[in-house]
Amino acid sequence: MKKPVLVPTDLTDVGTKAVHQAGIIARKAGTSVTLLHVLNEKSPSWEDARKKLDEEAERVKELTGKECEVLLGEGSIFEEIPRITLDHSFDLVVIGTHGKHGIKQHLMGAYILKLINRILMPVLVVQEDTPPLEKIRTLLMPVSSHPDFHKEIESVLMLCSLFGSEVHLYSIHKPGFDWTPQMLKNIEDATRIFEANGVTVKRVREEQQVYSPGYAKQSLLYAALVKADMVAMMTAPSDDYYYFAAADKEAMLLNDLHLPVLCTG
Repeated sequence: MKKPVLVPTDLTDVGTKAVHQAGIIARKAGTSVTLLHVLNEKSPSWEDARKKLDEEAERVKELTGKECEVLLGEGSIFEEIPRITLDHSFDLVVIGTHGKHGIKQHLMGAYILKLINRILMPVLVVQEDTPPLEKIRTLLMPVSSHPDFHKEIESVLMLCSLFGSEVHLYSIHKPGFDWTPQMLKNIEDATRIFEANGVTVKRVREEQQVYSPGYAKQSLLYAALVKADMVAMMTAPSDDYYYFAAADKEAMLLNDLHLPVLCTG
């Protein structure tokens, strides 16, 4: 990880939480942080927004030892944030969500999933009650049958290489349903790539115990059991599970454990 970390912030406490987490990651990687606020009808004035961003930038500089760039955009977050990620060079986006209650620039629920799916690089989502992570000991990675799963492998590898994390490669077997060839390939590829890069992998296969449309609920029960520090997921649904995928992914993003979620679109 060599490029800056981008933090779109709505200038609230959850935005500050995302900025701090980005600073920790950037310090580990020896890179810098770029802050972004998109002005809209709910924003303070341009001058007040710039002042708040500059104050955050000073705190980031103290944490990382590197200058922190500040960007101000205007318009829709769904247009501006993806556009800026294309116009600039970043390895990771860190963003905060207000969770199930309260809407600040609509960064919650289906809205944040909509935003993430327009960003072409990994996005780490933190909640208001997510504690800052200095260490990522255990990262839970539920396996999907998505044909682009290799992109999630790359995202997880990026963070695990920085933090020395152990990956729990997790899958749930549903009675009466065989895993697709793509699912089996994704499991094999992930195991091979992580091991080749010195990442410890624990392969976990559970029978379905929670009967719900998706797999988020049982995956999060496992995350709580092993005290996982982070969860990774593909936010773009696979063809196999398209009909329930959005609600299931929102449940993961807004999880009651307040775990940060590393998203690959």
